[in-house]
Amino acid sequence: MNASLQPPTVSTWPARNQAALDLGLDWLRAILAGQDAAAPRAAYDAARAAMRTSGAPAAIDLLSHTFGLAPFDEDCLLLAAAPFLDGTLLASGGASPQMALALFAGADPRARQLGFRRLAPVAPLRHWRLVTVEPRVASLLAPLAVDERVARALAGEDDPDTRLLPLRIALPPSPCPPRQLAAAETLAEMMRTSRRPVAVLLGPPRCGCAAVAAAAAAQLGLRVVGLSPSGLPEQGPAQLEVLALLAREAALRGEALLLEAAKPETRAVAIALLHGLEAPLFVLSTEPLPEAAGLPVLRPPPLQLADRAALWRQALGAGAERLGAACERLADQYPLAPSAIAAIAAATQADETALWAACREAAGDGMGLLAERTAPRFGWDDIVLPAAVQEDLRAIAAQVRDRALVYGRGGFARRMPGGLGVAALFAGPSGTGKTLAAEVVAGELGLDLCRIDLSGVVSKYIGETERNLRAVFDAAECGGVALFFDEADALFGQRSEVRDSHDRYANLEVSYLLQRMERFSGLAILATNMKAHLDAAFLRRLRHVVDFPFPDTVQRRVLWQRSFPPETETEGLDYDALARLEIAGGNIAVIAVNAAFLAAAERGPVRMAHVWRAARAEFRKLDKELRGPRGEAL
Repeated sequence: MNASLQPPTVSTWPARNQAALDLGLDWLRAILAGQDAAAPRAAYDAARAAMRTSGAPAAIDLLSHTFGLAPFDEDCLLLAAAPFLDGTLLASGGASPQMALALFAGADPRARQLGFRRLAPVAPLRHWRLVTVEPRVASLLAPLAVDERVARALAGEDDPDTRLLPLRIALPPSPCPPRQLAAAETLAEMMRTSRRPVAVLLGPPRCGCAAVAAAAAAQLGLRVVGLSPSGLPEQGPAQLEVLALLAREAALRGEALLLEAAKPETRAVAIALLHGLEAPLFVLSTEPLPEAAGLPVLRPPPLQLADRAALWRQALGAGAERLGAACERLADQYPLAPSAIAAIAAATQADETALWAACREAAGDGMGLLAERTAPRFGWDDIVLPAAVQEDLRAIAAQVRDRALVYGRGGFARRMPGGLGVAALFAGPSGTGKTLAAEVVAGELGLDLCRIDLSGVVSKYIGETERNLRAVFDAAECGGVALFFDEADALFGQRSEVRDSHDRYANLEVSYLLQRMERFSGLAILATNMKAHLDAAFLRRLRHVVDFPFPDTVQRRVLWQRSFPPETETEGLDYDALARLEIAGGNIAVIAVNAAFLAAAERGPVRMAHVWRAARAEFRKLDKELRGPRGEAL
């Protein structure tokens, strides 16, 4: 098969193609009627030659070039398509291989032998399904026909084969970053010189492999179309037929096919395509495919922050100037594929709010039941903490926000031995605002907060905890979230002396966490009220450790004042007295809500009596004695 030639786009081509086709049908009428066909044939050949000279060949010449047809093949193809193109031709019985040999080879034994070979199943006409022979009739009298797709191609139409629509996926534009263009050129050359035009591209999701494939296809004069693995039949004759039709369609439309084999269930489909599809094919895989041995394999350089920032600026055009450093921040927080960047930029028209929302949606979740993903609801005005603690929290947010400037433009990325992420530990007693602070930091950065469910992550089965953690971190790498490990001491505890296999595997889990945290490129926040129980090696790897103190009297007064929303009716609340209660902010919030329910039951405002009743219940829960403003037991 040769490189495909697409129907010319000049406005006069359809009419000229139809005129040439009509002359070919006139020739067939003459030869079928036993008349002198020399003049009609000369007119047919002259029309085709004139179209070739003009640079806009007729459809039959395009098909002949693409599939390597001989003149005998071209005549057979026209004969087989005649009933579809003109219902008056061969209306009584249709064509057959025997008729084709009689019409186009005559009595010359050598010509008939050559024609017989050109009608074999392995010859181009039948191999590419340009003509079909009824399989139930094992003779030269079997019906010879074309399907509608080929007949319409002869007529100059380029609509895809409807039988293949469930398999074909229209791919969005995927611009290739300059740093990956060399890989695209290498890939195109590999495809040109390979025995078969197929290749495997290795790399993690969203690494730009699809963009490299699209750029390589463009250098080969092809456009890329995606393949859906779910539409391919199981191994057998039906699969072989679909593969043949896919190859024919790719040739007719000048396409290269692309299959993403990142999921295990697509592996079998990828192998079938690599070894059975005779069309330009790119298979994207996250892991090497042993079955692809001997085929071209390329691992493009992964996209870096600067590459994605450049893609954002290119896609946003003039709007990038208005956004300023937002391009770097988007590239840093959301490591999206080039196609996603181009699509989001086109849809949002450089509106920053819409950009962040679209990126958050595109990043997806991917954690399933292992984490609870929530959109932050609180801001800096909602937390009551000492000034030094708030400064530490703002420093964490600033480091995540400005990583693109420091690591990218500032050059510090080359000096960082591990990942470029930010890991912080929030330590302090229960109820001191650690979870609330994590939500505030995430909200400041425009990220969702993913609270890791330890019951879903930790497993008694060997190796399962590591697999769950890998899924969590890999999904978080896609951007749009800040990881939050509550009660982190349960997961990041100290490694112990190995006494049995359980100790050994528990230590392996901690070691894996240490290594994965170092490679993590996002924001991870850990919270604990037992800081001393954390592994010392793990603490050394944390960028920030923020201690949340128990609130003093002044802070408790502010917490009490903020605990009742403006919409809640209150009466005679003594905040000074309440502030003397030695209780954390989380408990204050619980008391306020319970007091509001007590007041609602009486259909009145919240009074001190309601607060004292709710406080007594909360103190009993904490095994503490509640005393009044003058120290009396309540």
